[in-house]
Amino acid sequence: MNSYNFLYNLRDKIPVSIKVLFPKFLRRKINKKFFPYYFLSTDLKSLPNLNYDENEISNLEYQKKLLREFNDTEKLNSFMTCPHLTQLLSIKFNCNDNFSFLDIGGESIDFYLDLKKKFKNVEYFIFNKDPVNKIFDVLKQEFNLIDITIINNIEEIFNKKFDFVNFGSCIQYINNYENILNEITNNNNCIFFSGTTLYNSKKDVLQKNLVVKQVNTSTRSNYLFFFNKRYFYEIFIKKNFELTFEEKNLTDNINYNNFGKYLKKIQYTDFLFTKK
Repeated sequence: MNSYNFLYNLRDKIPVSIKVLFPKFLRRKINKKFFPYYFLSTDLKSLPNLNYDENEISNLEYQKKLLREFNDTEKLNSFMTCPHLTQLLSIKFNCNDNFSFLDIGGESIDFYLDLKKKFKNVEYFIFNKDPVNKIFDVLKQEFNLIDITIINNIEEIFNKKFDFVNFGSCIQYINNYENILNEITNNNNCIFFSGTTLYNSKKDVLQKNLVVKQVNTSTRSNYLFFFNKRYFYEIFIKKNFELTFEEKNLTDNINYNNFGKYLKKIQYTDFLFTKK
């Protein structure tokens, strides 16, 4: 579907032993000039089962480092696709309120610490892949983090009501996202997404979503969904939710020009749905 695929595939076939012969600044210049895109379109209808191996998403020593740094500085040191999330929470909750926060795809311990700093009575739940959950379990035991609850089975989420559900920037990496959203909207009232690519299109094959290949990472390529905004939002509107927050995500300046011929108003977006 995309004429750039051949060029990026050719780049991926260059052995690492050859790539490292070029200085980093030169590699950055080459990538910026000849490989300006983060995502390439595909003809896939679903995500292949190869996204993010275990070594890429779990590192105990890194999490301990984040924890030590937060204890020293009381500041976030990990990257967040929505750095103003706690400010958004402050609109709904006071600093002394008791509320539950479900972090689906959460993977940074210092976000939990920052959340507890601002909302001392928050009850934090995290759901992720097993390697990440195991890391958080070790941290919980070793550092006595009593307000963390680790969820290993998604059915536990569907059977419980949370005051705030944070999908962060993860829904686009989940194949059965429609089933999950249909379930989670039954019991929960505030559901937030960040760093999610939405678009408009009248093409029949793009009425729901588009599977793209992510090619800007230094490791192997991953796959994810772009979502047709009208269709994705309709999932919530049918369940009596309303859009209460939406803005362009500014943590990255993504070049979408290679999609311009068939996707309209494409945007890296943060948004919150609240039940009426």
